[in-house]
Amino acid sequence: MRIRAALPLAALTAVSLLLTACSGADSKTPDKSTQEYPHAIDLAADFDPDAHLDAGFTVLPQSWDPTESTTNADFTTYTAVYDRLLMTGDDGAVEPMLATSFEPADDNGAMVLTLQEGLSFSDGTPFDADAVKFNLERNIAEGSAIAGELNMISSVEVVDASTVKIHVDGGLGTLAVSLASRGGIMVSPKAADAGTLATKPVGIGAYQATKINPGATVELEKSPDYWDPQAQNVASITYTLMADDQSRFNALQSGDIDVAQINPDQLNDSEGAGMQVVVRESPLFLYMIVNAAKPPFDDPEVRKALNMAIDRKAISDGIYDGHCTPSVQMFGSTSPGYSEKLGDGSEVFGYDPEAAAKILEDAGATGTEFTAVPPNITIYQKIAEVIQQELGEVGLTMNIEPKPPAQMVEEFAVQKSVESWVSQATVLNDPEAVHGRLLTPDALLNPGEVDFTELNAAATAAAEPLDPAERKPLYEKYWDAWVANPPHVIPICIAHMAAAVSPDISGVQMLPDGVLDLRHAALAA
Repeated sequence: MRIRAALPLAALTAVSLLLTACSGADSKTPDKSTQEYPHAIDLAADFDPDAHLDAGFTVLPQSWDPTESTTNADFTTYTAVYDRLLMTGDDGAVEPMLATSFEPADDNGAMVLTLQEGLSFSDGTPFDADAVKFNLERNIAEGSAIAGELNMISSVEVVDASTVKIHVDGGLGTLAVSLASRGGIMVSPKAADAGTLATKPVGIGAYQATKINPGATVELEKSPDYWDPQAQNVASITYTLMADDQSRFNALQSGDIDVAQINPDQLNDSEGAGMQVVVRESPLFLYMIVNAAKPPFDDPEVRKALNMAIDRKAISDGIYDGHCTPSVQMFGSTSPGYSEKLGDGSEVFGYDPEAAAKILEDAGATGTEFTAVPPNITIYQKIAEVIQQELGEVGLTMNIEPKPPAQMVEEFAVQKSVESWVSQATVLNDPEAVHGRLLTPDALLNPGEVDFTELNAAATAAAEPLDPAERKPLYEKYWDAWVANPPHVIPICIAHMAAAVSPDISGVQMLPDGVLDLRHAALAA
């Protein structure tokens, strides 16, 4: 197999356009790899507890009711006002939060949670087992946008005031991850019943929202008598929506904000401007999907050819400055779903356009014309253009029609009027959650409703144990089935998430689940 590292001229042009559009800085080779940057800035010994923190984010929640959240990107801002039953630790392991412990029961058929005692929501409503049952049943109810993250729950049992038993139909390991994310958020039952959560969040959190200007800003103040005062190192916080990458960078540089989400290709410029940076591989991944029920994509050999036609490393280097791990896997190296044997997949699906073209010719697919919908966001449009050029080299014509995310879903998954899309997956940091969203026959993003039987069976078996160490060897079988019958999902690279903060900020970290953790953020005295 011959591996070619360089992009064709037209694709290089597309990459150049991308870099011009997405960054105010000139494109250049990165000074350091992701691993050479810190992922955390330790809390300084001397900080001002009365300080105010300003942060610029790419997304603010359209609704503060977690059951109405349509993107996991809401989670970063939710974490200030909403504690969860469990939380993600620095090493990616799930840890206690509002629950003091969680244990498997009934041969992995249930999870038992022991709760903190004596806590109340910010409106005075007691936090107890009844409140947990109320929240979980509300989160899985019909109409909940996050029900899919908890679809393994069959029932919730109140054992006593501080003990809850969650019964599941498989997927105990995924349940733990879900309870550390949106699925585990606890809201006041009183506020939920009143129907006011969308604009007035009421939870248990280090901060309370005092003023929300929808689509613009959120102002927060320290919660009185919070159970974990070490998570309250500033008196108040303002989150500001700043969708433009360069505007956030400029605001940070000028001192208008203290914390900014940045793209990995802004790391060098941020450090050059005297800022501190954090960056880490995340569970988010760039990918292409095709409708596997529509010819020629119903042929696994054609799907294999698609994998071999895309130069993952060139996309990572040219578009992400190397801060996107090229891989045929959907899971990063810290995930229990990652296959050490498969690695980046270059041994099985390495970039080889000549071989891909031959496979397509043998399958009678040469000359196929189809439409792909990327989000109407510059970076994804340009990535789609690069893939368009690469597929053109092997005999496929991919037309690109950028759409708003909601319209993408409608046309690809509901109407099934287009054959493909190119985007970045915003997913939970759990392999079964990713598989369930993309690959089961009833998955929203499997519009052909194709049953990858062996893959689904392997996924079900690997999701059952709670212990990640028990799950990991089971996912080797999952990837064996993937390689034998490539599905409709073509992963490209695992995204790295980055943030920059001013020199007087400490106590921030980028977690393995892709969340920028400001829980202990502080400003120097």
